Amino acid sequence: MLLPDDSMSPRMKPVTDARALFEIWAPVASPWSAWAKPALFTYLPEANSAPVERIPWTSAGAIPLGSGRHAVVVDLPSVEGIACGLALAERGFRPVPLYNLTQGIGKEVVAVDPLIAALHDGADRLQGLAILDDAPPAFLLDSNRHVGVAAPSMFDNRWMVFPQDFPSARALMSAGVERVLVIRREGAPRVDLLSVLRLWKREGLASARFDPSSGETIDLAMDTSLLAVFSAHLSMMFHGLRENAAGGFGGRVPVPQATSGGFA
Repeated sequence: MLLPDDSMSPRMKPVTDARALFEIWAPVASPWSAWAKPALFTYLPEANSAPVERIPWTSAGAIPLGSGRHAVVVDLPSVEGIACGLALAERGFRPVPLYNLTQGIGKEVVAVDPLIAALHDGADRLQGLAILDDAPPAFLLDSNRHVGVAAPSMFDNRWMVFPQDFPSARALMSAGVERVLVIRREGAPRVDLLSVLRLWKREGLASARFDPSSGETIDLAMDTSLLAVFSAHLSMMFHGLRENAAGGFGGRVPVPQATSGGFA
C-alpha cells in the first residue's frame, strides 16, 4: 500500500483501515484488482462531503450491453463515475477505480474530496453485492482528470491514463470480453484514453461510446497506426503533469521568483 508523501495536505489523515477499504473495491479474488489504484484510499473524507447515495445514477438500465460480454470504461465527471460504477456493480460488473491522483497543500486543480467521500460511502453498498469473482470489469475514470489551469501556488493534480493502466486486449478477450463500451457524454474520448482504445483495436477488441444524456451508442472508428497511438499521448506527457512519490499525480506549481531584470 502506497502512502502519501510530505506534500499531502495535513487536513487529510491516513485511514487506519485503508487496506480493508481498498480490498472492498479491489478484492483479491478478482483478476481485475491488479489495476485498481490505491492512492485515494489512504485518506479520510471531509466531514461535510456529500455521500455518493445522494448522487444517484439512473441510466444503468439503459446501457446497451447486448448479449455478449462487455468490459466498460466509465469516463464521467467526478463522483458521477463512482455512482455509475456502483450501478454497474448491481448489474454484475466489478468496478475498478483508476483514480491516480493525490491531494496536497493549496487549491487543487482537480477536486479530490468528493472522490474520497464517494469511495468511502460506496464501500458498504459495494460490499453488500454478490459480485462473481470472474465478473467483467468496469474501469472508473474522472473525465475532468486533465481539465483546468494550474496557476502558481496551486496543487496540480491533473492526471492521465497509460496503456499499462489497463489489461491488454488479449487479457480481456481471454476472459471472454468481446467489446468495450465507453460511457461518456462529453464527445469523443480524450487522447490518453483514445490511445488505449486504439491499442485494443489493433489487437482485435472493438469499442463503442454510450452517451447517457442522449441514450445514443456510437461505434468508435479510429486510426490504429502506431503513429496515431503514441503521438498525441506522448505530447500530453510533456504538458506539465506532475507525478509524486505517493504513486499518483500531484505536485505544487512553483511561484516564479521575482528578479531585478538586470544581468548577472
